[in-house]
Amino acid sequence: MKKWLLCLGLALSVSAGATSNIKEILVNAGLTMPIKDIRSSMIEGLWQVHLDEAEPLFISQDGRYVLQGTPEPNPSPKVAISSSLITSTDKAGKPVSDEYHQALLANMTSLKNLNADTAFFYTNIKDLLWGVSGVGGVPFLVSGDGRYFINGEISVIENGQFAGLDTDFEWTKNRHVLSSLDEKTLTIYPANPQKAVIYVATDTQCPYCRLFHKQISRLNAQGITVKVIGYPVYDEAHEPMRQIWCEADNTKRAKLLSLAMTGVHPKNTCQTQTNALTKNQKMAQALALIATPAIYRADGVLFEGDFQNGELLAFLGVR
Repeated sequence: MKKWLLCLGLALSVSAGATSNIKEILVNAGLTMPIKDIRSSMIEGLWQVHLDEAEPLFISQDGRYVLQGTPEPNPSPKVAISSSLITSTDKAGKPVSDEYHQALLANMTSLKNLNADTAFFYTNIKDLLWGVSGVGGVPFLVSGDGRYFINGEISVIENGQFAGLDTDFEWTKNRHVLSSLDEKTLTIYPANPQKAVIYVATDTQCPYCRLFHKQISRLNAQGITVKVIGYPVYDEAHEPMRQIWCEADNTKRAKLLSLAMTGVHPKNTCQTQTNALTKNQKMAQALALIATPAIYRADGVLFEGDFQNGELLAFLGVR
């Protein structure tokens, strides 16, 4: 675990049987710090575990998930949310309904970085949602009633051991995002015949994006279709990329993008202020991109190797 968690607020003691079970799970998973007590928390699906001379942690009531982060109360006026909307059985990685989305935002009127573009997804923990802000694309966790925020991540206890982050949730969420992108405003470099598809969030000013772009023709020849998400991060990239995405024809747009990756910027051909990048940019924020190029398989798994050797082919199962 990266760190133990600070708990806020009053809580009620958990039954002796449940306490014993949680203690056994944590000790078997490798926790060596003495446990002082285990209590219910302000988030229904989590218990808080107080440790001797250390910050406490949160653990799901089934003992499968451990939460890292510091809960903070929502300063916005409270608006009641129907319990029927909060129920999240078998929905981890799926977005909340429009009705639930509106109810959550109604609870966040004092938070200026959360707006209609803010996305919320169910997690594997009852009464806990994963979100990404509509301004800046900052990920966060929030209680199902919208009253507590946590800047942290969810780890898994699997086969009795701490097994890292909850990748099942992450991959399901990413699959939803990728499948929801507007194909018309992706720039696609098709392979024929096609053996695999990757999605790449890219920026024309990013040095590693330029290195990756040099690989696209080779990847196409090996049966890999590359679908590019225009995701300018550098200030200098925003307007040139908007100009590129003004071209509606994919073949022409792909040529313009390839030229821009060599430093040849497009002429100012846009006749309006329309930005064809925006729709997919907003959707892709839920990928919680850390850097570009960000390369994903169609099943939502992020590639974390070296794209300049055979690791990417192995990742895709392409020979």
